[in-house]
Amino acid sequence: MKNTLPTNLLSELQVNLMNVGYVNVGQEWNYANVLSPFSRIYLITSGEGYILPNNTMHRLKPGHLYLIPSFVQCSYHCTDFLEQHYVHFSNAFSTGLNIYDFISIKNEVEALPLDKHLFERLVELNQHKALKKSNPKDYEKENWKGTVEFQCESKSYLETIGILKQLLSRFIVETKVEQKNFQQFSDFRKVFQYINSNLSQEIKVEKLAEIAHYSYDHFTRIFKRTTGLLPLKYINTKRIEKAQILLLTTNMSLNEICDKTGFNNLPYFYRVFQKHTGSTPARYRKMGGLV
Repeated sequence: MKNTLPTNLLSELQVNLMNVGYVNVGQEWNYANVLSPFSRIYLITSGEGYILPNNTMHRLKPGHLYLIPSFVQCSYHCTDFLEQHYVHFSNAFSTGLNIYDFISIKNEVEALPLDKHLFERLVELNQHKALKKSNPKDYEKENWKGTVEFQCESKSYLETIGILKQLLSRFIVETKVEQKNFQQFSDFRKVFQYINSNLSQEIKVEKLAEIAHYSYDHFTRIFKRTTGLLPLKYINTKRIEKAQILLLTTNMSLNEICDKTGFNNLPYFYRVFQKHTGSTPARYRKMGGLV
């Protein structure tokens, strides 16, 4: 029997639209090692190509949906031409955790007849959200926070969010964590919220252990068992993810991003960023997520 995510957890999922549109591309749609902080869904209507999320090849077929989760390295190739609907979006919980921490997903599913209409409705609701250029190197650096605030004022916001969640649901297979571990994530809720709210500040493991009401050693063991990472590595991972978003969506200087993500030391920021992404921050920004 498959596990089910608690309804209260799913209700907290926050999604925000970045880009949506319909495009006809040719052999110029050929990008290697894109590491994007946004999730992407494609609905192929005609043509042929392939994607390689985490080096697993999927041939793009008309009538199929494809999901590339955020922070997953992926390469793209068009054989001759491709006509496709696309949507780029962010997804996270208020704790900073990602939905992909909890669920297993398919990268490819057969589209339902309704899905083409859902994409068309997204475009109708968000005509200003089409990419002017498809090359990741040429994405416009718009302020993400400003975009989200604009959406919240829009009449179409609720419908847009509903469609995004509906499309994302197509790819869910099952939960990743056992039911007994959901309680541990719940117990650590205040810990995750504290980390997510204080990434720009110094975060001490002793403080996290205090929030969780555990001793330092016991907290470290339980945290690793719950997340798969030691606390400091988890914190640095979240800081790098935030840095990737800021690099692609703002014009902040590298020094400013270094401070905003709590590194406060540019050489150390460069070193951790390169180890995590395979690219320096400057090159990541210049290449638009290509690494």
